[in-house]
Amino acid sequence: MKRLDLVQLAFIIAGICSIFFSLDLVPTFLYYLFTWFTDGLAGGYLMEELIITILLLAIYSIFSIYCIRNSKQLAGWITDKANLHGEINLKLGTKDILFTFFTVLAVYGLIRDLPWLINDTYNYIKAFNTNAEEGFVPDNKSRGGLFIQFCSTGLFVVLMIYANVFAEFFAARIKNPEPPDEIMKKTD
Repeated sequence: MKRLDLVQLAFIIAGICSIFFSLDLVPTFLYYLFTWFTDGLAGGYLMEELIITILLLAIYSIFSIYCIRNSKQLAGWITDKANLHGEINLKLGTKDILFTFFTVLAVYGLIRDLPWLINDTYNYIKAFNTNAEEGFVPDNKSRGGLFIQFCSTGLFVVLMIYANVFAEFFAARIKNPEPPDEIMKKTD
């Protein structure tokens, strides 16, 4: 098993998670669609949420298709950038497992947080622009929420870029608490 295959597996898992998120949005989409039809196809108060749900479904679906279809190319790019060439034995090394974990965690976090960050930023700008004439000052709650989302997304981007560095750092500090093999002691 090559390290390229391990990173490719991480992208396939991320694509599967994205499919899960899109399936998770289907009931919300059906609810908003049903409400839109019962309101007589008028714009209504839920029309904006219907459009946002459709956009999120599209983003998750496109990302999952892209991740699964191009997993080999994406994995090749990451392994070239991180210089991770070579074979992996059946006993996976700590660094390899940590690298895969950090890569999957970063991709998962970006899939989860980025669409909501875009949505909340849009709502913040829309509320600011519609109330600009009245001297609208955004409250600390909305600014704080956006700040937290930007920080969270930034942390996942940093984790994606430096996954190999973090894996090497933590792998060097992990000690094997396993006692020596008793069978090997008896044969010596």
